[in-house]
Amino acid sequence: MRNLLLRYTDGMARYVATADEAPLLDIEELGRLAITDDISLDEIAGLHEGAALALSDQGVPINRPEIIRRMSACLSALMVSAAVAYRTKIDLLEQHRQQERDRTERDRQRLETLGQFVGSVAHELNNLLQPVRGMTEIMLADLAEGRPPERADLETVEACAIQAVGVIQGILGYVRRETIAPQRLAFGAAVATACTFIRPMLREPFAVAIRDRDTEVLALQGELTQILLNLLQNAVQAGATRMRVEVDRIDGDRAAGGAQPRMRLRVIDDGQGMSAAVAARALDPYFTTKATGQGTGLGLAIVRSIVVGWSGDLQLASEPGRGTTVTLLLPVHAG
Repeated sequence: MRNLLLRYTDGMARYVATADEAPLLDIEELGRLAITDDISLDEIAGLHEGAALALSDQGVPINRPEIIRRMSACLSALMVSAAVAYRTKIDLLEQHRQQERDRTERDRQRLETLGQFVGSVAHELNNLLQPVRGMTEIMLADLAEGRPPERADLETVEACAIQAVGVIQGILGYVRRETIAPQRLAFGAAVATACTFIRPMLREPFAVAIRDRDTEVLALQGELTQILLNLLQNAVQAGATRMRVEVDRIDGDRAAGGAQPRMRLRVIDDGQGMSAAVAARALDPYFTTKATGQGTGLGLAIVRSIVVGWSGDLQLASEPGRGTTVTLLLPVHAG
C-alpha cells in the first residue's frame, strides 16, 4: 500500500501542478494494478485522503477550488478504473466457476454413463457364469467316488467361476453404490486363494510371501481378488518384470498408546514408476497416463473405495525408474 500511496501522490501532484492528462492515465493504471493485487475498493479510496494530506504537508493549497477540482479528477480516474477492473475480475472469476461447474457436471454424466455400461456388462457376464457353475457342480456330482483326475480340473473350474462371480458382484456393488457388508476372512489365506486364481491371467509371474495366514480381517474375498488383479495388471502395464505380493501383521503397542494391530498387504513391482506429481493424482477417478482407449483411470479409484469400505488405508509409494509399492493396511478383527 505504501508504494501505491507514493505513486498516487506523485501522479496527483503532477496533475494538480500542470493539469496535463498524462498523470491521469498513470492513475488509471494504478487503479487497475491495485485490483490485480487484491486491494479492496475501500482501501483504494483511502489512498486519496493520504495523498491529499501529503500534498498539504508539501504546501499545496488544497482548499483552492481549482486544486479541489483537479484532485477530484484524480480520485475519479482512480476509482473508475478500479471499479471497471474489479467488475472484469468478478466476471472472469464467475466464468471460471461456471467452467468448473460445467466440467463437474460432465464428469458426473460421464461417470453415470460409464457406470451404467459397466453394470450392464457385469450383469451379462454374471448370467454367463451361472451355467458354468451349475454344469460344473452337476459334473462333479456325477463323478465316481474317490479322486479321479477329472475332479481336480472341474474343482478348479468351479473355484474360478465362484471367484469371477465375486469380482463381478464387487463391480456391480461399486457401480450401484451398494454397501455389501464385509465378512471375517483369514487374510493371508484369502490372499493366497486370490493369487491362485489370478496366476493364469497374467503374462508375467509373481512371487508370493505370506507370513501370517490365519489373522482375520473384515473384507470380501471377491473384492480382494479384484484388488490384487487390478494392482498386478497395473504393474505389468508399467513394464514390471518382477512382482511380489507380501502379507504380514503389524502389531502396535496398544498398552503404550500405539496403533491397533493391522494386516499389511503390499504389491511391489520394478516397473517404470511414477513421478511425485503423477503419484499424487493416481488415486483420482478418471486420472490416467495411458493412451486413449487403454484405460479409464478408474482402477485405483475403485481399489481405494473398496479398502476404505473395509475401514482400511491405501498408501502409494513410487519413483521413476524404481518401481511402485502399493500398501493396504486393514485393522485386525478382534471379535
